[in-house]
Amino acid sequence: MHFVLMKDGGLLDSQGCPVALPVVESFQVRVPHLCPYVLNFQMPRGDVIGLKVQFSCHCWTEGYDPALHTPKHQLIMDGNRARVFSRARYESSLNLRELLGALSSCTMYWTASDRNYGVYNATLIIDGLAYTAFFTLAKERGRFDGNRYHLVMGVESAYFAPQPSKGLKVRAAAAIDAALNNRKFRYR
Repeated sequence: MHFVLMKDGGLLDSQGCPVALPVVESFQVRVPHLCPYVLNFQMPRGDVIGLKVQFSCHCWTEGYDPALHTPKHQLIMDGNRARVFSRARYESSLNLRELLGALSSCTMYWTASDRNYGVYNATLIIDGLAYTAFFTLAKERGRFDGNRYHLVMGVESAYFAPQPSKGLKVRAAAAIDAALNNRKFRYR
């Protein structure tokens, strides 16, 4: 069974009726604005590379803490890790498509400890923290919704984080080229 997430964190079943299950697997929850899609990225030499963008539940949930969360909170299981709906992350995630669509003009960085890329929007800053998406790039070719893609961009998480982060600054085109050619960046 699949469920649709409401803005308040509640779940609806396929008929639109509220559901109060104590535990739901994250892959069973549909978050309409975070459905997978193909993002076309224009490389400096004019080639257009399709990125199949997929989002983790970490974009709209936070880690479960029994001291902070009560039994009224719906547990969203990400594998064996318990998480709960986060209104702040959900509301911020409404900006994710726009942030990723401007990838070529955003600051990106890569750190060995994160094993992924971080991209942030300097216009979305609250209390000195910038809204940041953390993602991986993996080579995979295929078609999705009739659109050809060359890489999968797995958005693992997105939240407000201090910037600029320590790490190797990279341009999106360089990161995409490295993923297409199975190269890894070396952290300096």
